[in-house]
Amino acid sequence: MIWTDTLGALVAAFFIISVFTMLWKDNPIFRLGQQAVIGAATAHYIVLNFESVYKNAITPMMAGNLLLIIPLFLGLLMYARLKNEIAWVARYPTAVLVGIGTGVMIAGTLRGQIIDQMKNTVLDLYNSFSAGSAMNVLNATLILIGTITAITFFTFTRKHTGLLGWSAKAGRIFLMISLGANWSGELVWYATQTIGRLSYIINYVIKIVILGG
Repeated sequence: MIWTDTLGALVAAFFIISVFTMLWKDNPIFRLGQQAVIGAATAHYIVLNFESVYKNAITPMMAGNLLLIIPLFLGLLMYARLKNEIAWVARYPTAVLVGIGTGVMIAGTLRGQIIDQMKNTVLDLYNSFSAGSAMNVLNATLILIGTITAITFFTFTRKHTGLLGWSAKAGRIFLMISLGANWSGELVWYATQTIGRLSYIINYVIKIVILGG
């Protein structure tokens, strides 16, 4: 094994262990690992962003597409925040960015998370009845009931009494089940990552790098 591989494995093991030390308490080793990861990630994204600007703006401008000077100029105005006297200039690119982003997000959210979700919920129920599968019908019915009652839970223009109150309570149950399932999935993912890092330290760093096995 060449020395660069050994050094890389030891450095990786150090930072993994430094993060795990937070399980004991906040300490200088954890802060060192945290700051190193944040610094490395920041440097990585700065390089990627400069490369993106050069590839998507400067290179096309050199080829004759001078219209790209407008977004490039707006992007440079963001750095005005670094000087208090002209920090107000950064409001203009921020306003453009927020306005365009809001328009894109509203359209995408309505289409992907509301309209298509409602359409697919009804279509699943219709296709289940067409297929004649009792289990599919039950699943589609539960999904439809959960969707409707969850929506009524977020109805704040009327007091949750009567039929609306019962629907909101049922929607809360469906939401708790959904959040619990999502949380368990997240927990399993993090547990898998933890096991993978511990396995890396034991099977590679200790057994191969340190003990030479």
